[in-house]
Amino acid sequence: MKRCVISIGNFDGVHLGHRKLLERMELIAAERGLESVVITYDVPPAYTLKKDAKPVLLTPIDYKRSILKGLGIDRIEVIPFDEDFANTSADSFLLEYLIPMFNPQMIIVGYDSHFGHNREGDYRFLLEHARAFDYELEYIEPCLFGTEPISSTMIRKLLLSGDIETANELLTQPYRLFGKISRGLGIGRELGFPTANLVLDDAHQLIPKCGIYLSRVHLAAGIFFGLTNIGTSPTVKHSGIVEIETFVIDFDADVYDARMEIELLKYLREERMFDGKAGLIKVMHDDLQKARAIIGGAVS
Repeated sequence: MKRCVISIGNFDGVHLGHRKLLERMELIAAERGLESVVITYDVPPAYTLKKDAKPVLLTPIDYKRSILKGLGIDRIEVIPFDEDFANTSADSFLLEYLIPMFNPQMIIVGYDSHFGHNREGDYRFLLEHARAFDYELEYIEPCLFGTEPISSTMIRKLLLSGDIETANELLTQPYRLFGKISRGLGIGRELGFPTANLVLDDAHQLIPKCGIYLSRVHLAAGIFFGLTNIGTSPTVKHSGIVEIETFVIDFDADVYDARMEIELLKYLREERMFDGKAGLIKVMHDDLQKARAIIGGAVS
């Protein structure tokens, strides 16, 4: 079996810290003529380990796979993180899966790399078995943001606080939401701002802080800028349900049931309740004017 260099982990977000490790993997693979292999999970472990886990997913599996492929990873193995896998010991995972399936010449781990029941499969565990199974082990120091290691947890906190720009910096690209456009109540069109309502493909994906965002919208018809409202629209709706609604700037076509991806670029303001529709319409025009000013400048 051809030998390879591997790394194991959730890699949710594929952020700066992950990329440091992956770049090292690619360098070693190229120098030694090895295949680079990432072993990851279909869902975050929290959904199996915690019954009341909230949506925290940053990168749905298909998107994560495409990012990893784009970074040059040769092979991506996706493991279903179910109860059986959660109860698999680190010894069993190494002896019955990792070694016979991949025959690694090198395993690369980060500061928070773990696998197996109770997260027993850490750097020390792999080091203890390295000689017996003839693999090398390399530890990658974390990337820091300030004094803290960059992590998926850090990025989730930034998104939930509305700090989209810092989150995007650590992700190295705008945070993206994926889904299908559903038919709404038509209230936006009555106000002069028709919106596309996004139903997420993956209910586990994290929805950032409620508010108004400048966004970039990907449709079959092209790529546009938009104003995305994440919230309950309290002035005109009373359901209390958080929705993702986007006014696509300089675009007016029937896109119901179409695919849509939204990149959140900048947090403009918090969602507010107005005394009536007139106040809401005025502020929406202000939001559009502000968005056009930003678009006219430098939006990455």
